[in-house]
Amino acid sequence: MASTDIVLKDEIQSAILFFLLMLITSAIAYYKGFYKLEKDEKVPITYSYGFFVFLIYAVTIFLIGPLVVRLFKNLMSNTNILGFVFSINLALNLFLILVLYLFCFRVKKDITLSIIKRGQIDKTTLKRDVILGVLSWLIAFPLVSFFSSIFDILVYFIFKVTKVPNQLAIEFIKSSLKNPIFFVMALISVIVIAPIIEEFLFRGVLQNLFKKFMNRSLAILATSVIFAFFHFAISQKLANITILGSLFILGVFLSFLYEKQKSLISPIFLHATFNALSVLNIIFIKGV
Repeated sequence: MASTDIVLKDEIQSAILFFLLMLITSAIAYYKGFYKLEKDEKVPITYSYGFFVFLIYAVTIFLIGPLVVRLFKNLMSNTNILGFVFSINLALNLFLILVLYLFCFRVKKDITLSIIKRGQIDKTTLKRDVILGVLSWLIAFPLVSFFSSIFDILVYFIFKVTKVPNQLAIEFIKSSLKNPIFFVMALISVIVIAPIIEEFLFRGVLQNLFKKFMNRSLAILATSVIFAFFHFAISQKLANITILGSLFILGVFLSFLYEKQKSLISPIFLHATFNALSVLNIIFIKGV
């Protein structure tokens, strides 16, 4: 059997397996009332708040980041370039969180707290949001994996391609595996910082801004589309079809979870769990 036929067969088998798992976990979740949403509640977010949050992000990533790289790149030897990349990435992310914290909690605390949690925040509700966020991976993973296999099959039939580049985040993790310090930096960026920043930007800010002029369902879809295309990269080539398609499905689930719990904690922990288990998959199953 040709290698292309083997790849296609494996993808079809994966699609069937994840479809069955999706049916089981989604049916249990439906029976337990997981998919029920309470009446929509608007967050008192302002357009100026959203503008400044995304301005802070854009200035940090697209202005300060390139300037720092340009300033220090010539000082780095080829042997130190990988460490430079990981250090700059982590430093920029930590700087971004610090500036967002200063603006969101020192200047606009009331709006920020309403974004993070609608209602009372205490140990009980916090614990419930964390647990649901982690456990909802059992529902989201088969769903996302099924559609990922479907997108891979479509890429094969349309473009006759069986091997596509990895997502940039996967390459980022793989490049860190030979150095424990770089690996820890990568883990902090991918499992801790990325879920916090992305969920705050997309679910917390963008989704609530969309809800000011469209209904909740359309806001979820619009947020998920932008969330998916946020991860577009030319170097991923045809893999963008699978990556963006899968991230759209994940984005819908994250947005739904945010609306269900009325808390940003749940999607943050689901996102972090997804990324953490993806890292384990890279290390122990797919290898390097």
